[in-house]
Amino acid sequence: MRILHTSDWHIGRKLKDKDRSREFTKFFEWLNDLISREKIDVLLVSGDIFDNTTPSVQAQNIYYSFLNELAKSSCRHCVITAGNHDSPAFLEAPSEILKYFNIHIVGHANCYDEVILLRDPDLIVCAVPYLRDRDVRAANDNINSIDEALKQGIRKHYELVFYYAKRARVVNNLLNIPIIAMGHLFAHGGRVNQDDGTRSLYVGTSIEISSEIFPDDIAYTALGHLHSPQTIGGRENVRYSGAPLVMGFGESGTQKEVCIIDIDENNNVAVKNIPVPEFQKIDRVSGDLQEIAQVLRYYASMKESIWLDVIYTGNEIIGYLTERINNFTQNYPYIEILSVHNEGGQANNNLSAESVPETIENISPVKMFEMCLEANNTPEEQQKIFMPLYQEILHEMGINY
Repeated sequence: MRILHTSDWHIGRKLKDKDRSREFTKFFEWLNDLISREKIDVLLVSGDIFDNTTPSVQAQNIYYSFLNELAKSSCRHCVITAGNHDSPAFLEAPSEILKYFNIHIVGHANCYDEVILLRDPDLIVCAVPYLRDRDVRAANDNINSIDEALKQGIRKHYELVFYYAKRARVVNNLLNIPIIAMGHLFAHGGRVNQDDGTRSLYVGTSIEISSEIFPDDIAYTALGHLHSPQTIGGRENVRYSGAPLVMGFGESGTQKEVCIIDIDENNNVAVKNIPVPEFQKIDRVSGDLQEIAQVLRYYASMKESIWLDVIYTGNEIIGYLTERINNFTQNYPYIEILSVHNEGGQANNNLSAESVPETIENISPVKMFEMCLEANNTPEEQQKIFMPLYQEILHEMGINY
């Protein structure tokens, strides 16, 4: 059988307020073509389908248009799980209808319901969504070891799901069929890029889950959450597919991928990475004014649409930097400057951090909450409890922090 693993679509995501609907549409057209060309039997999508819990109508149209085309393809089954950006209830709302098209949605955490038996090809999928604090940590857990309580809860959840999966083999007299795991988490040893849009899962904690929770007899583990394609723990069959689009300027120049997994009749597994085309050129340019102008002229000669993040690092103090950078591009219709940063040496020397006023506009919701807790002399052990709960509220409301 042939399986395709992708994740972290983040449909509806913008880049510096720039709409990316065309990119998402192009990606799904390419993905559908790949599924047909490679004769994919099963599609796995490991979370963060949308960029927030209340996706726009346009984002929903892109998603359901893809599923409509998928249902017409050679792909026999699709399994989709919720990530930390998704609303489990929203994602699951049409699940009963989608089952008729062999599209299985798992939004809420429920060990028994996460075990999905697929037939023709025969496969068991442990479709574990993003596990929230309330899903895995008991109310009586020791408040002084929140990190360990979360890790233990996640480990126990996966152990129970794998138990149900192996029992399903016996009950259905399918002892030799492969088991696939899905997860949306931060695995120990995982790599993130600066400004790649990866959001912390648990504020105030450092939850990284060991890949050892995935037993050796699991044929393949399809992970989501980290946006760079990578293997975990040196195991070729435990990997992140990464996000298919560049999520931030820190990722510019990186190759995006999806994974194709072939499993033969003896349950031998072979994985190959398929590069995702770049549907919109995005880059970060840095240097003094002369260096920046030279790069802009180069991109102008290519006559291809490009979005740029410009960082000025020259020694000269430059006034009206944004206006001067934008003046460079007046005659370059293919270039769009989405952001400009002044990190000039003398500017940094003359402006200390203390001289920059901290206003409500540049304080994040999490920082504001921390300040409120400190202002009210909240004990540290209570802060450790309140912070993850506050993050859950932000997740449910679709607020970036």
